[in-house]
Amino acid sequence: VTELKDTVAAALEKPASARPVHWSYTEEGGPEGWAKLSPVYAACGSGKTQSPINLLSNSEKGGTDWKMEYKTTKLNIAHNEHVEELINNGHTIQVTPQEGSFITYNGKLYHLKQFHFHTPSEHTLNGKNFPMEIHFVHQSDDKNLAVVGVLVKEGKHNRNFDQLINHLPNAVGEKMTHDSVNIDIALHIPKELFAYHYIGSFTTPPCTENVQWLVLQKHGEMSKEQINAVASRLNKNNRPTQK
Repeated sequence: VTELKDTVAAALEKPASARPVHWSYTEEGGPEGWAKLSPVYAACGSGKTQSPINLLSNSEKGGTDWKMEYKTTKLNIAHNEHVEELINNGHTIQVTPQEGSFITYNGKLYHLKQFHFHTPSEHTLNGKNFPMEIHFVHQSDDKNLAVVGVLVKEGKHNRNFDQLINHLPNAVGEKMTHDSVNIDIALHIPKELFAYHYIGSFTTPPCTENVQWLVLQKHGEMSKEQINAVASRLNKNNRPTQK
C-alpha cells in the first residue's frame, strides 16, 4: 500500500442547482471537453487530484488499517446512459446492492453504494491498460467517498461472475431487478487486500475530488468471452490517465 500522505479534509457538496449535462467518451463531448460542457464539471479541467492515474509496481510501501465486509444481495442491474445523482456513473453497467456491505478505511466506515464496469481499464499499471476495471463505490455517513478498483485480466473462465454475465442488460437504459438471483459481492473481489492508495476523483463528470482510491494489487480474472460480453455493451468507456 502506498504511504498515506493526506486525509479527506471536508465533506463533498453537490450544487443544488446542478442539472446533469450530457457527456460522452467520443470526440464530441468526450473527456477532453467535459469541463466546457457545464460549470458543474469544472473540476474535470481544473482539478488538481484527478483520476485515473498510472500506477507503478515499485510504489513506496506503507501500511494502514482497512477491511472489507461484503454481503449477498439480490441482483439489481442497469445499463445507464446518463448521470442520475452524485454516486451514479453514467455510460456503464451498474449493480446497486442492498444495504449492509461496507469497507472500513483508516477508522472510517464507507457503505457500498454501487459497482460498475469500465472497458478497458481506467487506471494503468506501469503504463499498461487491462481489458476491464471494476469500481466499487462507497460513501460514508458524512458524505466522504471511497472507491475500490479491481483491474481484470484475461484468463480462465470465472464462475463467480456467471450470475452477472447471464443477466447483463442489452439495451441502453434497461434496468432489471432479479429477486430470485442472489450474488455474493465478496466473490468479485480478490482475497488479498493489498492495494495502491491515493486521493483522487471520480473518473466521470462532475469529476468530484477528495475520493479515497484503493486499487487492488491482486488482479481479477475473466475469460475472453466474459470480458467481451461486458465490453460489447459498453464499447470504450475509460477516461485517459491524468497527471
